[in-house]
Amino acid sequence: MAESEVVLREHATPVRARRRQRLALDQAPAESVYIVRSGLLAIEASAPAKPRQILELFYPGDIIRRSIVPDLPGLTLTALNITEVWRLPARSFDTLVAANAEQTAQSQRRLAEQHARATLHGSIIGALTGDERFASLLVELGLRLGSNGPGGVSFDVPLSRTDIADYLALNPDTLSRITSRFKARGLLQHARNGHTVLPAWEALLGATPVATTLQALHTPRA
Repeated sequence: MAESEVVLREHATPVRARRRQRLALDQAPAESVYIVRSGLLAIEASAPAKPRQILELFYPGDIIRRSIVPDLPGLTLTALNITEVWRLPARSFDTLVAANAEQTAQSQRRLAEQHARATLHGSIIGALTGDERFASLLVELGLRLGSNGPGGVSFDVPLSRTDIADYLALNPDTLSRITSRFKARGLLQHARNGHTVLPAWEALLGATPVATTLQALHTPRA
């Protein structure tokens, strides 16, 4: 653990969240900052009489705070699997980061990457077909969660079918048809409950026009 991380850890409260547990997204001045240590979280919005939307996914190393999230109805922060975060009061986080040049630069880079990922996701939803959206998500999850093996890239999917449909702005029936097409094309296998194998990684990259950008933004960095 880097020295700058040690300083944050000393002032943070560790929080372990179970699957589907919601974490508080307080407004200023009581705003909290979450630093993701493990697992996967999502920002969700749910306006009255409107479908739920999953707006953004957060991976280990990401920084979450209410002030940088759009002010939308029914906004929640939800753990999609067993997750561990560090929670700090926003004022403490800002003070600690400002006092350490390395931490300042690291936080700025991380937030810039998160903004770029959110912008990319908006572009994916607005411009790509359903098949291309699904391929983009599989590439993202493969990069973030996958491990290479003789059968391809494999990982346990933390999102339910409903989560995926909401994240990709697809009708669940449409998503089912897309999933069937990907299986028929040899791009996707479900080995067991929640476990996914991507047996043809290069072909999957070719199924989304934003593969290069996804690789640049979703390849985990130390």
